[in-house]
Amino acid sequence: MEDAPTVTLPRRQLFEIPDASAVRIVCTAGCVWLTIDDDLRDFVLEPGDSLDLPDARRALLYAIEPSSFLLAAQPQRTMRRRLSKNSSDCSRSPIVWAATRAASSA
Repeated sequence: MEDAPTVTLPRRQLFEIPDASAVRIVCTAGCVWLTIDDDLRDFVLEPGDSLDLPDARRALLYAIEPSSFLLAAQPQRTMRRRLSKNSSDCSRSPIVWAATRAASSA
């Protein structure tokens, strides 16, 4: 993580990450409050705490006190894995199952 960019925020400063799925957030100093779009959970990160987000969502970090954190690159999942996950989720849907069954019996 030596090449990961470090962000330093003064107290009460806000920082936006448009797509938090691309990074691992690692708090190195201070204390930051983190909220994610469309997620009811909030997180407080202190030195040594980290967070990986699986979904492409915007994250907002607020420095409760002067703080620093790393934005380490997070390996992206392959398209193949995403497609297989989506198709398996879709095949379990009752509506898709009924439509598939109706089409195969016609």
